[in-house]
Amino acid sequence: MSGEVPMSPLKHSLKDRALNAFERGEEGAAQLLEQALAEGPNDGPLLIAHAAALFRAGAPEPFARLETMLEKAPDWVEGHKALCRLRAEARAPNPLASIEAALEKAPKSPRLWMAYLTLLGSAGRHEEAAEHTANLRKTIADLPELRLVEARHRGFAKQFEQAQRLLVDLPAGLPELEFERARNAMRMGKLDSASAALETVLKEHPKDIGAWALAELTWRASDNSRHSWLCPSDALFTQADLGLSQGELDTLRDTLRALHVTRSAPLGQSVEGGTQTHGNLRLRHDPAISHLFEAIDAAIADYSSGLPKLPEGHPMAAIQSRRPQISASWSILLSKGGRHVPHLHDGGLISSAAHISIPDDLAKNEGLLELGRPPEDIPLKVEPISSFAPKPGHLVLFPSFVYHSTSRFAEGERLTVAFDAV
Repeated sequence: MSGEVPMSPLKHSLKDRALNAFERGEEGAAQLLEQALAEGPNDGPLLIAHAAALFRAGAPEPFARLETMLEKAPDWVEGHKALCRLRAEARAPNPLASIEAALEKAPKSPRLWMAYLTLLGSAGRHEEAAEHTANLRKTIADLPELRLVEARHRGFAKQFEQAQRLLVDLPAGLPELEFERARNAMRMGKLDSASAALETVLKEHPKDIGAWALAELTWRASDNSRHSWLCPSDALFTQADLGLSQGELDTLRDTLRALHVTRSAPLGQSVEGGTQTHGNLRLRHDPAISHLFEAIDAAIADYSSGLPKLPEGHPMAAIQSRRPQISASWSILLSKGGRHVPHLHDGGLISSAAHISIPDDLAKNEGLLELGRPPEDIPLKVEPISSFAPKPGHLVLFPSFVYHSTSRFAEGERLTVAFDAV
């Protein structure tokens, strides 16, 4: 058996019921997925969800069935991605072992290579990804697309000059080329070049939150007047009381902590020294979680109605004509010494951190939520736009186009709920 795992002809009602139960974190999800797999043993989404459900439940060898399928279908890319991410959260010795084994069998598979390079980047192994890409250019073909991939990883590996040489002569119109040119120009302090490239990107892709994030940094660092157009008021950055009692916070803390069953942070996420829950937290059928999101909905409505009138073309203008809706949500548990590296959520318009519990006796600069600190591959000398000390039962709301991070803390745990709204 090779190629993508086929979709099986099982009854959609059973499959959908099983996947929905998994997404909501229901106790019987693993058993329901098992029943669905009995009718569709080769169904890819079911195999992935089943492995994750068993892992969450603490079952022995939770990935065995998924691993067996990948041995039969070694070029099933989505299966490799899922297994590698699950193995990383399980703190396996080599999370990427399955896709590396598949590449030994199919060393010229473009789809496997692209997936592997992405996974290496997600694991922070950008220099390795760049070297692999350079080798592919020599052994397979020196394609413009591969030069761009190598340039991206060279940039994240802080090899800015090498990245720049790769970006120079690439053909106009190559997808993401101007974005990568802008980011590397920022790394090298060439803010005028970065701004020009970003103007091109935003003209073609006006909803690209990642490009708006780079523009925010570039315009702020260069004192460009467009920054005041993008961030016209402090009302874009607020902290609000959710109105939860201490008893409600205690219940919520215990409920959320029970969901943190993984051993390490997910690949490609901002978490250092902590764990993150799976799925959309809001979908869980739990009274404490439901009550939290009722309070969050009210806070989002107050935030959007309190924004200044935003001009046409502003990335957040859309939420002034309708009520924002939460599109994704999750919980983060950081332990002592943990932090979030500067990052952004490019799938939302509004982002947030709701603090449920924080360490006792935090020092003045510990555990701060910092808005606007540049990502670590872009060494711009700008300070955060704003920072907020965490307060249990409070949430901070801010535009999704603003990079955000947290400072480390010496002792204790920091438990939050994060979400994006669109």
